[in-house]
Amino acid sequence: MDQKKIEKKIYKLRKELSKLNYKYYNLNISNISDYHFDKKLKELYFLEKKYPKFYDPNSPTLKIGSEIHKQSYPVFYHKYKMYSLQNTYSKKELIIWEKKIKKLIHTLSFVCELKYDGVSINLIYKNGFLINAITRGNGEKGEDVTENIKTIKYIPLKLIGKNYPAYIEIRGEIFFFLKNFIEINKKRIKNGLPPYANPRNTASGTLNLHNSKEVRKRNLFFIAFHVLGENLPFHTQYESLQYIKNWGFKIPETARFCKNMEEVFHFIDIYSLNKEKLPFQIDGIVIKVNEYKKQSILGFTNKYPRWAIAYKFREKSYETKLLNLSFQVGRTGIITPVANVVPIYISGTKIKRVSLYNENFIQKIGIHYGDYLLLEKGGNIIPKVININIKKRSNKTFPILFLKKCPSCNNFLTKKNELFYCTNKNCSSQEIEKIKHFVSEKTMNIQKIGSKMIKKLYKKGFLCKIYNLYELKKEKIIQIDGIKEKLADSIINNIEKSKYNHFSKVLYALGIPHVGEYISKKLTENFLDIYSLIHANYDHLISISGIGKKIAKSIIHYFSIYENKHLIKMLIQYGLHFSKHFINKKFSFFEGKSFVFTGKISCMTRHEAKNIVENLGGIVYNTINNKINFLVVGKNFGSKLKKSMEKNHIKILTENLFLEIIKKSEKDI
Repeated sequence: MDQKKIEKKIYKLRKELSKLNYKYYNLNISNISDYHFDKKLKELYFLEKKYPKFYDPNSPTLKIGSEIHKQSYPVFYHKYKMYSLQNTYSKKELIIWEKKIKKLIHTLSFVCELKYDGVSINLIYKNGFLINAITRGNGEKGEDVTENIKTIKYIPLKLIGKNYPAYIEIRGEIFFFLKNFIEINKKRIKNGLPPYANPRNTASGTLNLHNSKEVRKRNLFFIAFHVLGENLPFHTQYESLQYIKNWGFKIPETARFCKNMEEVFHFIDIYSLNKEKLPFQIDGIVIKVNEYKKQSILGFTNKYPRWAIAYKFREKSYETKLLNLSFQVGRTGIITPVANVVPIYISGTKIKRVSLYNENFIQKIGIHYGDYLLLEKGGNIIPKVININIKKRSNKTFPILFLKKCPSCNNFLTKKNELFYCTNKNCSSQEIEKIKHFVSEKTMNIQKIGSKMIKKLYKKGFLCKIYNLYELKKEKIIQIDGIKEKLADSIINNIEKSKYNHFSKVLYALGIPHVGEYISKKLTENFLDIYSLIHANYDHLISISGIGKKIAKSIIHYFSIYENKHLIKMLIQYGLHFSKHFINKKFSFFEGKSFVFTGKISCMTRHEAKNIVENLGGIVYNTINNKINFLVVGKNFGSKLKKSMEKNHIKILTENLFLEIIKKSEKDI
């Protein structure tokens, strides 16, 4: 290869890896498996080593994590740099690593720990109290997410005992137990939302939420495995774990002291066979030199500690045949290609459909109709196409070309930022998706009107726009196959009840791009009614905590469209509330009063109870504070009851009394 071609290849690899890093660390998107990413990184490393004239200090081979482009939280500089780990996928490379470090240190012992697939965090304690929690960021600086971290019950706000230095940093990993992650996705699917791709990216996204209550709900877990500070009361990694545990942290109980590489390999073999049985996701094993003095002698490169390495498990790939392609139309008009494949079982789940993301993804992999696709189940949760088996390709296949027209309304598509959009304001698929979002549990919570019924009502011409919901009559609904009078009555009643939803719920239900549940609440806290929001300028919007440029522009654009303003006008006409000062005297018991729940309510979920209280004009908190008026006590109640009894202003409601009050209030609807 001539010099120009080499330079071009290095530049291309740097650009691709930097883009993948940005998506992974800033957008929580994984478009490539760890193995294939590391393979490209290794290729770039060897090219840079061979051709030092093309050195670039900003190369992904030298950079840790990613620069903080979208500052969600204040930036904090690390006192001790946070490094990445060098990865390997073979035992042969582990032997090479051992030989290399043995040139400096002749006798070695190791500690093996599971490599948790989560998010690195640095916890700073002064005099035993947690003062800051910082993400890794680019290694030199990260974001201060202390308030969110305080909601994780496995992170002590005050260290136990007294045997710790005045200043100490505890490092570890934040992640989800698979059971919790699956539960989150079940709720999202039930609410008509797409499931999260994998636990790691979801953990990262959760830490960036500007809503510590939502972070608390998600039940993140923390494992501590590294200590930094002066005058530490121990001298080895293995010793440190017991001290960390005594200070009140969960530690990697499976960690093992290994006298030699043979014992390291034995540990790797055990977990490569049993990793699927663990209740959380791991992606490998971390091997560390045990003695701190020896770690100090070995030191660091710009990016990695020389005294530690990660043996990564390569994700198993599965082969299946592409049958055909379908294109989904989202409520914002985004067209998503989906591969329909010969059904295949991966990690106990039957896979029939796999997202192909966008046109660039299809072209990059070079997928043809009839190809054999190689799938990996990212994080053992969501399947994704990683490659094709080119050897099995038939001569009769032909490349997949992206649609030029919308599969639903035949309107010509518009391309923007690698994505194709249908811009037809009357596209049937978009309208159906908008209605599905509007009726979902977290928005208007109109029960017993699901996806299939919406499609049937749309086809009949009874439900073409969101506001048509409030024009539905019993006589129309019973014309739908399988709908009897009792169900029709229930649907009409549920639609009528939705008129009493709070302003923030109605705003969220409109489906303004980038305006979710939290931002909707923020907006209704800052604007008296919908009219003041419609006329809000850009500077006013970005001055509100949690609202950045992207969200502000999206809000302004949404209200600039005539059809959207017409929708709001119609919904107001049908009795929905677009003002935070709506007061209904019938709901005087709940109006403006604050509630907390403890224990389990037998006939409904906590989320359903929260919805009812909010719909009747009340406010629900997760913790006891001075604003609380009532504590609702269910079965297996917790410590909140004791705390409430110590406060004179909080009244205790039993489950039965709470349900009676609701029943009485709902009779008045």
